[in-house]
Amino acid sequence: MDTRDITKARAWVEVDLGALVANYDSLSERAKPRVGVLPVVKADAYGLGMCPVVRALEPREPWGYAVAALTEGIEMREKGIDRRVVLLFCTPDELDLAAEAGLTPTIGDTEALERWRGVSRRVERQLPFHLEIDTGIGRCGFHYRDAEGWLPGVLEACEADLLWEGTYTHYHSADGPDAEPTREQWDRFRKCVAAFPKGAGGALHTAASASAARWPEYAADLIRPGLFLYGGVAGDLPLRPQPVATVQARVTAVREVPEGWTSSYGATYRASRPSRWATLAIGYADGVRRELSNNGFVRFGEGEAPIVGRVCMDVTVVDVTELHEVGPGSAATLIGGPQDGPTGLSTVAKRCGTIDYEILTGLTQRLPRRYTGVAVG
Repeated sequence: MDTRDITKARAWVEVDLGALVANYDSLSERAKPRVGVLPVVKADAYGLGMCPVVRALEPREPWGYAVAALTEGIEMREKGIDRRVVLLFCTPDELDLAAEAGLTPTIGDTEALERWRGVSRRVERQLPFHLEIDTGIGRCGFHYRDAEGWLPGVLEACEADLLWEGTYTHYHSADGPDAEPTREQWDRFRKCVAAFPKGAGGALHTAASASAARWPEYAADLIRPGLFLYGGVAGDLPLRPQPVATVQARVTAVREVPEGWTSSYGATYRASRPSRWATLAIGYADGVRRELSNNGFVRFGEGEAPIVGRVCMDVTVVDVTELHEVGPGSAATLIGGPQDGPTGLSTVAKRCGTIDYEILTGLTQRLPRRYTGVAVG
């Protein structure tokens, strides 16, 4: 459910597309990619709405977009997005559909190369691909040390059937303070690419959000920003994004409770004084993590209210004893504002013992998204 009218919504996510575009600009300026930017819009743009995000970024004319699932790429085509779409992961049975949708798959082994070559022959046209090199992350890709074994086959396939459009690797520790792991992977990538004939390999890309912000010298031709665009960070970066997502919910009821009264399942919280509790119309079915039970805060304007008791599937109880203006219909902010604030995305993630990525992608579709800052058409 996507809507700009949230006047009657129980809870919602407000997405500041103007901030998202500003994050795109600031990261691009820092990294200064030679070819351009390949925004990662997988997982419904990290939970914020893939098509509205793409529409907001289109005026920047990115080099293309990256997705992780075939269905995501097909959805982009169905919505009329005709810019290059790189498919980061693809199963063998999906290659025919990828070709039909005009998607560019990642090829990371000789079997996938031959399958994609076979598809090219069936459709009787050259098909593009990006080649992934495994420099240490160990998930997939041609091993950087074995280029003598796989490179001849790649070159032979490109003589008539395939178009080698790009080559990339993925850093495993760019979010940490130590540059050495990333430098090591960068050196491995460069040595491997140096074995390619002149002009082969296409656009080179290595840097996702953290490495593009922290070590732009390891960014090659393209950057692949994801989390940073959406206002999240991984590690202590020298460049900070503007907050993009704000999660809000309305108060359904406010009640006075006596000292000793308990809140929610398991009675894990007991009032230490006569208190005033508000019930918010949002819970873990909306993406509010249960780890915030007795461990999180919400904001009403500048005022803070602690979460008391366990987060339920549909509601969450907060203590508003000191916030006399809060009543039924009042809106609380559960996620939003400065990263290090009480409801900042990174603060919430740390309280839950997880990462910004998981908080954003965990926001369910029961929450309508409201877009501000940039017209999305």
